[in-house]
Amino acid sequence: MSLKGVKVYGKVVRVSGIYLEAYNPGSATGDLVEIYPSSGKNIYGEVIGFNEDRCIVMPYGKLSGIKPGDRVLIKSEHVSTRTGKALLGKVVNPFGEPLDGEPLFTTEKLPIELTNINPLERERITEVFDTGVRSINGMFTLGKGQKVGIFAGAGVGKSTLLGMITNYSDADVVVMALIGERGREVREFVEDVLGEGLKRSIVVVSTADEPPVVKVKGALSAIVHARYFASQGMNILLVMDSITRFAMAQREIGLAAGEPPTLKGYTPSVFHMMTNIVESCGNFRSGGSITGIFSVLVEGDDITLDPVADALVGVFDGHIVLSRKRANAGLFPAVDPVKSLSRLMPKLVSEEHMKMVMYVKELLSSYESMEDLVNLGLYKKGSNPAVDKVLENKELIDNFFRQDYRKGVSFEESLKELTELYNHLRGKSA
Repeated sequence: MSLKGVKVYGKVVRVSGIYLEAYNPGSATGDLVEIYPSSGKNIYGEVIGFNEDRCIVMPYGKLSGIKPGDRVLIKSEHVSTRTGKALLGKVVNPFGEPLDGEPLFTTEKLPIELTNINPLERERITEVFDTGVRSINGMFTLGKGQKVGIFAGAGVGKSTLLGMITNYSDADVVVMALIGERGREVREFVEDVLGEGLKRSIVVVSTADEPPVVKVKGALSAIVHARYFASQGMNILLVMDSITRFAMAQREIGLAAGEPPTLKGYTPSVFHMMTNIVESCGNFRSGGSITGIFSVLVEGDDITLDPVADALVGVFDGHIVLSRKRANAGLFPAVDPVKSLSRLMPKLVSEEHMKMVMYVKELLSSYESMEDLVNLGLYKKGSNPAVDKVLENKELIDNFFRQDYRKGVSFEESLKELTELYNHLRGKSA
């Protein structure tokens, strides 16, 4: 803290696990802190709470080398990130610094914090958001400004699907947040999955080995970037992989700050901050929009078993569920046509489009209820007309949902192919 040109320092009094405590010379939560270890480089951190006359600080780096008595400077300024068009095509850390070390020019500095949006500043969502994925465009149409979750267990093609949407959607700018990602996979994702899509993207990375506060800042920083470009009237695609790892990181921070744990140790701030992040998306009166797609890790492939996934279902405007059964059968993207839903679709597409979707879903729902009998050879043909129709046209139906990750399919093409599938299925019943 500066007072008439004089810097006032606190000092470290306790180091514990992933945080430290220092005497508080007038700090506030969210303030940037600089720690001066007796040996080694200075470390930055953030005030996350208080314990009587001490502030609880979570460093952005490792705690090794810090000991009681080391000086702490409270900068009395909020943690910020650099943003702007100069970041397009860059992979950056949560503070807007490129990971390739190249200098940036003509960027703006904005605090990493979320402000509430007046609900009357939001416009109704009326325009289709083209994801470039046939099954989503046709069966679960999204709108510009909608917020949806991709619910999946490990190894069912979640990251590949996110890459397809990032590459083939009709967004002006893509903000990609890789939260808690394995370091090995960052380059693989950027080069193999994102590819040419990087040119119109900002990729915010906080890897698995970084402190939890850095992972949380990575998620919030992505929102700041998205809002910056949306304020200029652009249509933004915000992709976060994954919001579950954000929740885990915030849980660690909340427990360190003394919050009471709830189910599976998650603290109240986790659910509050997740809601704030999701509610940052929308279609705004300024003319811009943020369409949010968040991946959610599902424990045991059951949404109800995980408190984070269960809570998010009610916050999103829809959910895309990936099926392990379909993935094991080599059907990618493994979108579950029965469990997935877009709540805004009826307001975005024609009655004829909805009629086709409901017909296909009804057939597949009937088939799913009998699938075990079919696989065991116990189903008798003629028992259920809907199941018979699926069995007769299974390859045709599967081909509609199957898509090469190297090729995008526009909304118009998706609707055309859905119409062809519907007409074929109806023709079989005639």
